[in-house]
This record gives sequence, C-alpha cells and structure tokens, in this order.
Amino acid sequence: MRKLIMLLALVCLGSTAMAQEKEKESDSLDLKKLEDKYWSAKDSDLSVVQNRTYAKEGRYFATLSYGVMMNDPNFIGRNTNLAVGYYKTEHFGYELAYESADMQDNDSTNFFKSQYKARPDSNRMQHYISANLLWIPIYAKLSFMDRKILYFDMQFALGIGQMTYEQQHDTSEMSNSIQNTPGINLDITEQIFFHEHYAIRLDVKNKFTSQKLDRWHLGGSPNRELDSRKSQTDTSILLGLTYFH
Repeated sequence: MRKLIMLLALVCLGSTAMAQEKEKESDSLDLKKLEDKYWSAKDSDLSVVQNRTYAKEGRYFATLSYGVMMNDPNFIGRNTNLAVGYYKTEHFGYELAYESADMQDNDSTNFFKSQYKARPDSNRMQHYISANLLWIPIYAKLSFMDRKILYFDMQFALGIGQMTYEQQHDTSEMSNSIQNTPGINLDITEQIFFHEHYAIRLDVKNKFTSQKLDRWHLGGSPNRELDSRKSQTDTSILLGLTYFH
C-alpha cells in the first residue's frame, strides 16, 4: 500500500512538472507573438488619432466673406466672396467660389489722369469664378488666455477659374471694354470653430491671369499700344462666416 501511494505521488509530481513546463512554453510563445505584433517593421510608421470636436467629413458648407484687394496700386474698393462646397474627408474637399470686386480709381490714379491725360497701365477686376480642390493638413486646438479652447484648421485651395475684367482704354470709363480670361488660383484659409454649424473664416486669395492691356507711352502727347498682354496677380484678404450642414 505504501509503495502504491509513493507511486501515485511520483506520477502527480511528474504531471505537475510537465504542466509547469508547458505553461512556461506557452508564456514564451505569447511574448513572442506580442513582440512580433508591436515591434515589427510594419508598425514603424505611426499616425496620430485625434478626437475632433468639430468634424467636417461628409458635410456641406457655405461661406460669405468680405474684404479688400491688397496689391492693386491703381484701384481701391471691396471684394465679396460666396463659396459652397463639400468635405469628402477631414483632409480633402471640393469648392465652388464666386468673388465680386467693386473697385474705383484711387487718388494716385485720379492725379495721373488729370496730370497726363492718360491712365496708368492697369485693368479693373470685376469678378472671378473658380472650381477648387481643398486640402486640409492642419487641425489644432489653441488656449485663449487660459480660459477657452479654440479649435481651428488651415486649408489650401488650388483651382481653375475665369476672370471678368474691364480693359481700361481711355480716361473716360465709357470707353472701357469687358474681357474674360482663364486663371489659376491658390488660396490659403484659416477657420476658427465656435459652434457645430459655424466657423469664422479668413481667406488669402491669389488669382493668376494673363490679360489684355493698353500700354500708355507718354511723350509730346499720350498714345496707346492696344491689346498688349500682361501677367496679372490679384491678391485679396477676406473675413467671413462659414455654415456647416
């Protein structure tokens, strides 16, 4: 009987030792799997997952903004922009934009006309319509005076469009002619969100066109070279409100 008990004890001890050995092997295999999963080369490229308080993906939007032309030395006035579009993802979207300019001769142009009976070599923008592809690489949060968190993004718009402008023929505006020309635009936009449906929007809009231009030659009497070509860049800064649906 004693021998039988000792034999059973040896069998139990052997089974326990084998179970512990298998458990160690199992732990070793699990650790190896974890190492392969989290330290493999395919996981060397990491991305940031950000909880967006104001998401844009799958949403339509409309913007109304108002501003000034920044780089026109001959005219002064205001620009109004209306844009509608759709954000396909948080980083890409589409937009149609219409920018209208209400421009008048500035003081230096009026002085030039009265002094020389001629106009500066210039054209006056009327409006520009464009179709744009939007890229939004930046979304961030800002602390305002340690009292409020502001959410904003920065986007870039690359588009093609058509500009309508007045070709200045004489000192009298009655003689001007309306022309159209294709253009390319590159816009930079910042939006500050303060509601699920609303954001304040700041645009810097750059339009690149080739325009017909009358060039004035001043001598004994002013004379014009008609329909010369000129590469023109028009830059406007506008502040507005965006509505998201």
